[in-house]
Amino acid sequence: MTQHTVITGVIGSDAHIVGEWTMRHALREAGFNVVSLGALVSQEEFVKAAIETNAGAIMISTIYGQGRIDATLDAAGHNSAAAFHRV
Repeated sequence: MTQHTVITGVIGSDAHIVGEWTMRHALREAGFNVVSLGALVSQEEFVKAAIETNAGAIMISTIYGQGRIDATLDAAGHNSAAAFHRV
């Protein structure tokens, strides 16, 4: 069975790591290879990590609404789906 890679982290100036921690553990329990970038991560860092690891998805945790990925993904030529886990 192929283990799919997912990038997780907390975007921008949001330092609330609890939601990312929850996602990371749930994804690992479900059998995913999780690359956690931690908190205070820029959009560019998410895209770079996804390209470097050939990730199938980027999952962003945010508490106060900074969890928004814009055209950066398309500009980088990487069409991963972005999922949002609101805490």
